[in-house]
Amino acid sequence: MSVELDHILWAAPDLDAGAALIGTLTGVDPARGGSHPGFGTRNSLLSLGATYLEIISPDPAQSLEGNRGGSIAALAHPGLATFAVRTSNLDAYAAAASRAGIRTRGPIEMGRTRPDGVRLDWACLYIEDTTFGEMIPFAIDWKASPHPAASTPVGCTLREFIVLHPQAEALSRIYSEMGIDVPVRLAAQPGFLAVLQSPRGEVVLTAS
Repeated sequence: MSVELDHILWAAPDLDAGAALIGTLTGVDPARGGSHPGFGTRNSLLSLGATYLEIISPDPAQSLEGNRGGSIAALAHPGLATFAVRTSNLDAYAAAASRAGIRTRGPIEMGRTRPDGVRLDWACLYIEDTTFGEMIPFAIDWKASPHPAASTPVGCTLREFIVLHPQAEALSRIYSEMGIDVPVRLAAQPGFLAVLQSPRGEVVLTAS
């Protein structure tokens, strides 16, 4: 099973304000993506080379009760929320999670049409864990769809991405079992740290 970092989610209570802030920090304006029906969210995207940054926010056209959109709407300010890994074998990822003692939900089929009319279809396998929660990434299979990193605004690259957690050793063991090649560092509070190289220099993003 091949598992690679796919994208990083930066949650912002307001999409326009969140995208504008990322554009100000980096000098590259994210492009509007689309909505996620049933999840209460919509997004804008910024390429980071082989990966991308997803600015994810509540979708005012959807109900926000009991879903990710509602959770993001309650945030005091934007910040890194979780990340996704890419694999073409979601069943193997689910099996690896089970071996690590982690429950999963899905795969869930999803899709949207880009502003240029190109249809994207993918499937996600979500994590359900009361101890580590979204510190464990969900998995995405893009199937035959073009990867968003190749069609979103360029100019930034990802220099470093690390996970922070007070139970770093235990989380690292789970990552190893699931094939997740992302470093985990001991910290007082759970969180994430991403370092971007941008036209305006180095930019550091952290959890909210």
